[in-house]
Amino acid sequence: MIDHRRLGKVGLAAFILVGYYGFVRYTGTGIPCLFRFVFHLKCPGCGITHMLLALGRGDFQGAFYSHPVLFCFSPFLGWILLKYLGNYLCSRKTILKKWESAGLTALLAVLVLFGILRNIL
Repeated sequence: MIDHRRLGKVGLAAFILVGYYGFVRYTGTGIPCLFRFVFHLKCPGCGITHMLLALGRGDFQGAFYSHPVLFCFSPFLGWILLKYLGNYLCSRKTILKKWESAGLTALLAVLVLFGILRNIL
């Protein structure tokens, strides 16, 4: 059974995210990276907004070049997001399977390595 209060919260969050996407797409102005501002280095997440904008245009090559790690992991992340969302809406606890936990651990390790290498090269 879906918890309608939680559904409203998810709807509000989706509305805000779609609004932010539209704002960034049409103004070219987004939330700046605080890590980059302070340390003058690219963080492991720099490029996510550009990747999502490219995906919104159907530009898969541009999306890959904006953030190759998250682009490659996006089917897996989509699965995890849908699993958490479904369990949240039905007020159930989310229990990850071993392969899902291993995938998230691998993603974290690859993101850290990517963050280091992108600043060295």
